[in-house]
Order: sequence, then C-alpha cells, then structure tokens
Amino acid sequence: MEKAFENALWIWCNANPRADEYGEFLDRFDYEAGNVTLRISADSNYAAYVNGVLAAWGQYADFPYDKVYDEVDITACCTKGANCIAIVVWYYGIASSSTYCLGNAGLLYEVVGEEKMLCRSSEDTLSRMSRAYRNHRMHIITGQLGLGYGYDAAKEDDWMTGASSDFHPAVVVKQELPLRIRPCDKLTLLSDVDGTECKRISDTDVIFDLGSEQVGFLRLKLNSPREQDITIAYGEHIEDGCVRRIIGGRDFSVSYRAKQGENEYLNPFRRLGCRYLEIHSEHPVTVEKLAIAPAMYVLAEKARPRLNALQTKIYDMCVETLHLCMHEHYEDCPWREQALYAMDSRNQMLAGYYAFGEYRFPRACLQLMSKDRREDGLMSICYPIKMDFVIPSFSLHYITECREYLDYSGDLAFLEEIYPKLVSVAEAFTSHIKDGLIPPFAGKRYWNFYEWRQGLDGAATDTSRPDVILNALLSLALQNLGAIADRLGRKNDYSAQAQTLNGHIRQAFWDEEAGLCRNLSRVGGGSQLGNALAILCGAVTGSEAESLCRRLRTDEALTPISLSMLCFKYDAWLKVDKERYAPVILEDIERIYTPMVEYGGTTVWETELGEKDFDNAGSLCHGWSAMPIYYYHILRTGCRAAKPRFWIAGTA
Repeated sequence: MEKAFENALWIWCNANPRADEYGEFLDRFDYEAGNVTLRISADSNYAAYVNGVLAAWGQYADFPYDKVYDEVDITACCTKGANCIAIVVWYYGIASSSTYCLGNAGLLYEVVGEEKMLCRSSEDTLSRMSRAYRNHRMHIITGQLGLGYGYDAAKEDDWMTGASSDFHPAVVVKQELPLRIRPCDKLTLLSDVDGTECKRISDTDVIFDLGSEQVGFLRLKLNSPREQDITIAYGEHIEDGCVRRIIGGRDFSVSYRAKQGENEYLNPFRRLGCRYLEIHSEHPVTVEKLAIAPAMYVLAEKARPRLNALQTKIYDMCVETLHLCMHEHYEDCPWREQALYAMDSRNQMLAGYYAFGEYRFPRACLQLMSKDRREDGLMSICYPIKMDFVIPSFSLHYITECREYLDYSGDLAFLEEIYPKLVSVAEAFTSHIKDGLIPPFAGKRYWNFYEWRQGLDGAATDTSRPDVILNALLSLALQNLGAIADRLGRKNDYSAQAQTLNGHIRQAFWDEEAGLCRNLSRVGGGSQLGNALAILCGAVTGSEAESLCRRLRTDEALTPISLSMLCFKYDAWLKVDKERYAPVILEDIERIYTPMVEYGGTTVWETELGEKDFDNAGSLCHGWSAMPIYYYHILRTGCRAAKPRFWIAGTA
C-alpha cells in the first residue's frame, strides 16, 4: 500500500477563492468488504458525507505550515457496490480571528480500503461552489470567534448522493502536504439536547431553553408555510427578557432561509455555546425541533475528594465548564471566543489533571502553541492565528504550564521536543532586561495585560517603568525552565538568573515601611497579584512573607485579585503556611462561587460579575475559573492528589 497522500492532490472548486466560501466536492468508489478509512485535511473546515450520511467532520486547528490530517473509519457508512462521498469545505479566509491562521483554500483526501486505494483528491474530483451555503456573506459573530453562517434550504439539491449535474473538475492548488496526524482524539457528536419553548414573545419570535449550557451544532426541524428568512440568536441567559443578540459590535446569530414545507438541517461547522435559542421568523412557523447536538471531547472523570453539598455543586460546575471548554484545543469560553490562550489553558490543564487524569489533550495543545512563529521570540495572543498581537506575560505562563505538564505526565520526550521553543521565549525576555529589571514591551503590537483589574489590564501601561508583576512572572518562568532543563540533563543557569532578578525585584518594589510590594516602585499602589507573585518567586520570604500573606487577606487598599489569577494568591498562602490557610482558601472559594450556584446555571463564570461584566458581554462558562477542582483535591481530607506541583516550594 502506498504512503498516506502519496498521490493525492490539494484541490479547490475555483482558481480564485475568496473569504467565507464553501466548496463542494463529489467522488465515487466501489466497496466490497473490509474496513474503509478516510484520510482528510482541509483549510479551513470540512464535513464529509458518505451516501448522504455525515461520516466525518471537524478540521483540527493548525497552522498552514504545520497541517494536520484526520484518519476516520467510515466503514459503517459504506454499502456493497457503488458509494458516493460528498465533502463540504468552508474556507474562512480571514486574518482577524483568534481561532484561525490564514492559509490557502484547499481539500486533500483519500479513501483507503484494506488492500487498495478506493479514491483520492485530484483534478478529476468533481466540484462546485455551494448552492445552499451563502458564500462571501462575511457575517462576524465576534472578532475573536470569527464568521457565522447562512444557509438557504430553498437552494438544496440531492448532490450528496450524486444527483446533480452542475459540477466541474476541481482546480489543483498549491499547498503543503500534512505533516502529522491529529495529535488527540476527534470530537464525538452526542445525542441532541432539545430546546423547550420557554417564552413566546410573538408568533414569530420564540425562545427555547436547553436546560443547561451546551456546546455543539444547531439542529432544527420546522414547517414553514412559505419560503422565508429565519434568524436564530443564541446566548447564555435571557436577563433582558430575550436572548442578548447584539452586544456592541458582536452579533450572536446565524441565518437560515427556510423552504416551503418541511425543513430539517444540521450545521456541522460552527459550534454554538449557549443555553437559550431564540428563533425570529418573517411569518409564523411550526417548530418541531430546535436543538444543540453536543460536539464533545469525551473524557472519563476521576474519583473525587470528599466534599460537602455546596462544594460538590461547585465541583460539578467546574468539571462541566472544563468539558465545555475542550474541543480542537482548550477554549477560554465556548460562547464568545473559543480561543486558546496560554494563561487560560494553564488553569484548565492543572484542573484537568485532577478531574480527568489525562495528558494527551494538554500535550496536543502545548505542541500546537509551540508551532507559533514570531520574529521577536514571544508567543502570539492565541493559537493558531496570523495576527501581530501579543500579551507578553502569557508567554511566561506557557513555560509554567509546560513545567507542570512535565511534573504530572513525566513526558520527557515531549519536553525535549519543545525545549528550543522554551529557551527562545525565555531569551526574548532576558534580552529585554535593562538595569536588572524587565520593562513592559513598547509598541502597538504588545498588550501588557495581567488581569481584568484597573491598572493591570494594559489599558494605560507606562512602558518606561518596570512593574513587579512582569518581573515576578519572569522569575517564576526562569525557575520553571531551570527545573525542566535539569530534568532533561541540560546545563543551565536559569535558577541563578531568577535569584539575581529577585534581588532587583526586592530592591525596586519592596516598601519596607508599608510591608508590601508596590506595583511600579516604592511609591504608588499595590496589588494582591503583584504581592502574591513576589512571595511565590522568592523575592519576599520569611517573616515578611508571613506578614504579607495577612495583608493579602485583610488589606482592602490592595487591588483585589480576579478569578483568572486567584490561584496565585492561594498558592502564596499555601507556600507560607498551608495548615493555616487551607481552611481560608476553602472558605474563600465558597464565598466567590456561591452566587454562581444560586444563579442556577451549570458552569462557572468569567468574573464575579457574571453576564453584567464587560458591558454586558461577560461569559457564564469560562475555563480559567475551574481551579476549585485543584484546591479541593489538594486540601480536602481523604483526597488522592494526582501528583504534587514542584515549582512552588512548600505546597506539596
């Protein structure tokens, strides 16, 4: 048997593809017996149907220079004799999204039997631009998420079974061959979660409740008295009496043009994250089904620690949040962005080690992030993208999550593979040091964000003055990189560099009289985050750290820490006095998360303000907030920890 894709060609439906374009491709093969495998890769997303049945879907998020392909067993869809394979490919073609790296429109596939090639992509593959999907619509849901879709059922035909005559030979396009197979499992399409009508605003405007937060594909079945346009809005709440569709420049909706009579449709491309669906029609329709087909990365849950009733509910919500924020990669939130961030994913991985005890998915995400390429050595804001935009501090969190992955998985081979990337990231920071400290990065491409708190959100950063947070994060990253290098048997001086940096941190930011670190110098304000990091990196130790931990609990003058960074305050407490602060942490978790429980949702929020934050765009399902899982495991009596974290002394 020939090698994978040895003779297959990249193809498209025309010679000049444009953004937001759908290509349809048709091929045939004969089948007698045995297993049949589909190998497939696309830019940007695909859905493959065999004899009209959805057989495979979902391109792995990748870079054009590091293409990934799938191998899918499609035997169950095949029949003896002639078979038809129909593939729809959605080419995004935009460079502004946080979830996609711009590449060339294309499809590569082959259908392989046990002993021979059955068919493959070539200039003989039949193709056309889709009739039913609305091409070049360019409807942006959010800037981070990217494109929504429009579908016209009135233009459907039976092309998936070969009953169409308006196809032409495909165009061969220039594209690199896939370099590697998908590094983690494909998603599973679970049973539909049907919406129940919960509010009828009018005969043409009806809200359906899914009963809980869901993430997956829209499925509808309805009867329309005539051809008409329908808009389906989706959201996580109905605080305004309806689904909050328009928020600033965002538009949480998709479009469907119904044909007269029965309509049945499943979109296999764009996942919707929501609890509520609101259907707006021009004329009344009879809705038989409005549902989400959950598209999930299926994982088994590990044994839990002993918890009381409230803690169990919080734990449940955190685990559900982790599930709903795992697809091609970790996602910050499934409703608004679906983006992979180094900082967010660090929290998700650490919680996931205890919730699931699984390492293949985090490894795949760390590997994807390592493929990012920037001339300045820093890492992009999200992955995979093609935008010249960076949150510098997040590159330091990447080193931390790689250290933690090694500690929990023991996967030395993988750390050996990505070690050069970690070194280059560290050098991007150390080469930026001036007078012993690293100042914030200057320029429009750099967002000096730390957390969603005034003064720490990068909105008005003074790039001429170093701050305690970035320097403490760099110290921690150097210590973590040193630990990785030691495990790999590599000579290094990263720990020594961190110690030197700690001396400069203390000299520049420690206010002896006040007993705390200032954000920018020995004058001005301080933050819980900056002081917690100063303890963790070792710039503040001994009795001063003990006193500072008390300040972190009681001093209201310190800028409070946010949910995304809360773990650093908890870890500082545990490093200084685990016995004393363990009950304080458990109590604090209950204080923060009880409003989420009482709200009646099934997932944890982006911030304590819930949907009201960010000018009414706050997420109610956010991966970075699932960290109570970790603390319940390491602090509750009777739990079995996966493995201790070694990078914070005294917490194991």
